[in-house]
Formats: sequence, structure tokens, C-alpha cells
Amino acid sequence: MAKETPTKVKTQKVKKHTLKEVGSELKKVSFPTLKKTVQQTGIVLGFVLVFTVVLFGIDRLLSFLYELLVNSI
Repeated sequence: MAKETPTKVKTQKVKKHTLKEVGSELKKVSFPTLKKTVQQTGIVLGFVLVFTVVLFGIDRLLSFLYELLVNSI
């Protein structure tokens, strides 16, 4: 059986230490409630819908103006 090299042992210790730090940091995180998440998701979807309609309107207006320009030439 091959001996573990010092760098391999050090790497394993670093990984263990990092995982412990990640675990302790995750315990400090405060996740939003379901109600808050649903509320914020609704706000985002509302903004996306509004901007979709606005961009669609701008696109249609520019298409209309382009057609007027091309047909008048």
C-alpha cells in the first residue's frame, strides 16, 4: 500500500477545514420565508411582463416607421 504524500495529507486537511467553515457559515444564513419568496417572485414577473409589453410596443412602432420609410422611397 502506497504511503500518502505530505501534500496529499495537507490537501485533505484543507478540504476538511474548508467544509467545516462552509457549514458554519451556512448556519448564519437567514433564508427568506415562503411568503416573502412568492411575493418577490411576483414582483419580478410583473416587471418582466411590463418590460416585455414595452419592448414589444417599441419594436412594433419601429417596424411601422421602417415600413413607411421603405414604401415611400
